[in-house]
Amino acid sequence: MITLVVPAFNLEKYIVNCLAAVCNQTYREWRCIVVDDGSTDLTVKLSMDCPDSRVQVITQSNKGVSAARNIGLAQVAGGLVMFLDGDDVLHPAALTRLQDGLVANPQAVAAFGSFRKILSDGSPYPGEKPLHRVKFPTGDVLDPMIRGNFLANGGHVLIRTEAARRAGGFDERLRLSEDWEFWCRLALQGSFAYIGSKPECLQLRVAPTSVSGGLAQDWEAHQPAIEMVLANPAIRARYNPADWKQLEAEVRATHLWEAARVNFTLRRFQFARRMMLEVLLRRPRAKRVAQFLLAELSRTFNRPFLSRYRFRDLDVRGPSVGARRLEERPKKS
Repeated sequence: MITLVVPAFNLEKYIVNCLAAVCNQTYREWRCIVVDDGSTDLTVKLSMDCPDSRVQVITQSNKGVSAARNIGLAQVAGGLVMFLDGDDVLHPAALTRLQDGLVANPQAVAAFGSFRKILSDGSPYPGEKPLHRVKFPTGDVLDPMIRGNFLANGGHVLIRTEAARRAGGFDERLRLSEDWEFWCRLALQGSFAYIGSKPECLQLRVAPTSVSGGLAQDWEAHQPAIEMVLANPAIRARYNPADWKQLEAEVRATHLWEAARVNFTLRRFQFARRMMLEVLLRRPRAKRVAQFLLAELSRTFNRPFLSRYRFRDLDVRGPSVGARRLEERPKKS
């Protein structure tokens, strides 16, 4: 049995499509728990209107996405769990492929697939790299995960429930990068199995006004998760002192660069440029130099040359509130 935990806060525009995609999975042995995190719109009503009896709705006062995920995890009875954001859309074969990935890799604590980004109105995100060119690590992923979160979110990852619980769930004190900190702890439990690029498991909706995006521009907001990961004794025990010192510097540089990138997409060019130059001074990399130069060109010509550096104000559009015109209608169980 697979349990999908869907945290939701004011997602009336998207929750119906999210649940429709869950209901249309080719894998039929699932249960879905929507944890509403104090929504003030129609999210709860639209979730409860879902015709599939396998969808359950839990409500709580606004405590944050980590608390919502943990409440859902506490309710899981089956052996496998997925943390699916309520504005994203699963591919119909996602659960089947991910479950097969865990069967084929009994030593793995999680299986994951690829994802595509979509705009708020559901259209493809411009300029994305073709799926076959996107490379992911597999097996022992602790080191690459520490160096940079290669997962979009939990919606393209299927986890063994006991491993998620042994890892301790999500840290409710964190407001940013709480998923990355959890993935690092989960990677300590065992290997991750990558199931291949096609078809993608998830359509990841890029919201130009998302909470995480707003926090990510603030370098100070990155600090708590960074310090938590770097202070984890089980992680530190994997490295010798010299390697650890280099890893610490690279982790901080990676997150500072991410803060710079987000500032750039918000057209906060002065902040972005200062952060990028600081990283290039401390941890120069050919890829970073190339991205900096392309960002400078984007700023000069007012057009994005890299998908990840696309200006967010180009993406402010979306469906009407409570839209019911779905790509696929849910099947009744």
